[in-house]
Amino acid sequence: MKEHIKEIAGSYFISVTLINIAICVTGLMFRPEQTFGYDAFLLPLIFGLLTVIPTLIMYTEKELTVRQLLLRKAIQLSLDIVILLAVIFAGNEMNRETVTAAVGVSVSIVVVFTAVHLIEWMLERRTAKLLTEELTAFQRRNSA
Repeated sequence: MKEHIKEIAGSYFISVTLINIAICVTGLMFRPEQTFGYDAFLLPLIFGLLTVIPTLIMYTEKELTVRQLLLRKAIQLSLDIVILLAVIFAGNEMNRETVTAAVGVSVSIVVVFTAVHLIEWMLERRTAKLLTEELTAFQRRNSA
């Protein structure tokens, strides 16, 4: 479980960084004239925290097959979209502009989700490569 918490913390900070970029891009696309106060700096932190909830709920120590992992990731992505859209657009009147913005936000959620998992995969791959190299060197030293 301790290792899972470390993974979630890493995902959280990668997510927050990418959420900042997504907010900037979608904001420039849909409301370039709008400005924010200092409280807007908290939104990426809150949104990042909200995206951690499905990850915590769906945690298992059981080794998953590729199919199970992909299904779990699809469910997590769906939950992220539902949670964030509910928080962002709660109480807003449903009109063409709101629906367009919701679609834009949904696309940015998918992009951020995919980028976070791609970055995590690259970091894990690098770690695995280093461990394999160290193990090979250890085996060579001890087999002589």
